[in-house]
Amino acid sequence: MGILFWYIVRHYLGILILCLTGLVTIYLVIDFFEKLRRFLRHDAELTSILMYFLCKVPDIAFQLVPFAVLMASLLAVGLLNKNQEITAMRSCGVSIVHVTIPFLAVAGLVTVALLGLTAVVIPLTNTKAEHIRTVEIQKKPQPLSFTSENLWLSIHGNALMHVQRVDPTGTRLHNVTLYRLNDQFTLDALLTADAAAFTNGRWTLHNVAQREIEPDGGIEIVQWTTLPLKLSLTPDDLMTWDALEPEHMTLNQLSAHIERLRQEKNSVTKFLLDYWRRVAFAFVPLIMTILGVSIALLEIGTRSVSVGKGIGQALSISFLFWAMNSVGLTLGKSGALFPQVAAWIACVTFFIVSLNIFLKVRY
Repeated sequence: MGILFWYIVRHYLGILILCLTGLVTIYLVIDFFEKLRRFLRHDAELTSILMYFLCKVPDIAFQLVPFAVLMASLLAVGLLNKNQEITAMRSCGVSIVHVTIPFLAVAGLVTVALLGLTAVVIPLTNTKAEHIRTVEIQKKPQPLSFTSENLWLSIHGNALMHVQRVDPTGTRLHNVTLYRLNDQFTLDALLTADAAAFTNGRWTLHNVAQREIEPDGGIEIVQWTTLPLKLSLTPDDLMTWDALEPEHMTLNQLSAHIERLRQEKNSVTKFLLDYWRRVAFAFVPLIMTILGVSIALLEIGTRSVSVGKGIGQALSISFLFWAMNSVGLTLGKSGALFPQVAAWIACVTFFIVSLNIFLKVRY
């Protein structure tokens, strides 16, 4: 790794950081003003709003890095070509492969960084962002633990609620138990219900039995057919939590969850597709680098490079990749393709196209 290698790396990194910073900033500004009015309805504090968007930065960057890498590759090689630097390198005996290696080295590091983000960092920051949005901004109860089979909530100060199972529609909770604790966090009362249903904009408990613990240790039992339940959560909230569950798992947790579902003979398509989608997407920057460098190298000897042309090419290619990737994931969700195939089909297709274009470059 000589002077030329580090020169190209510095040149490429500078443009890549500029592109990524600009894209993330534009995304955050648009998202901020889109959500600001909604957050202000809940009298949210500015610090909570800013922390929410700060926690979303890793996920946003993860989604935009492939586009930034593609744009930076096109612009970096284009500028080297415009300044006749690639021609000078070729005249000194430097091959196209050696010119490409610094770009691939940076793309490899970006891929490793994205794997770390999607494996650990993004699930944690997404969970924190969801907590801030739900609890601190919208003032809703905090989910202490949630899956569609097990929900724990902290409500009304010292009260805890456990739900054995949540319907997929989120409109019915099965086997509800409420624990009311005193200031010393000892049990004051226990309320059990067969179910809680959401009708006419409110929750209602059915077949309720309440056990009040008397100061002398006795227990008083009171029963009702129905009883209102003060719960600010809506079915949409419960469905959102359930839908986002894979996004809030690290890759290790997701892998363990998939194995557990397999042992229980349950469907794993949703989780398996999400697992391979996240892994495959981390390799997109490497593919986009090969593609961007190859397209730019096709114009060796010309000085027609422009920023507008590079951005236009990046937008077009990114749209095609997004469309193909979306179709593949949709087919995977429907069961028409295996999850692994659905997650990788766009990456493999663009990798083949990238290699084909690279082989057409004049050596």
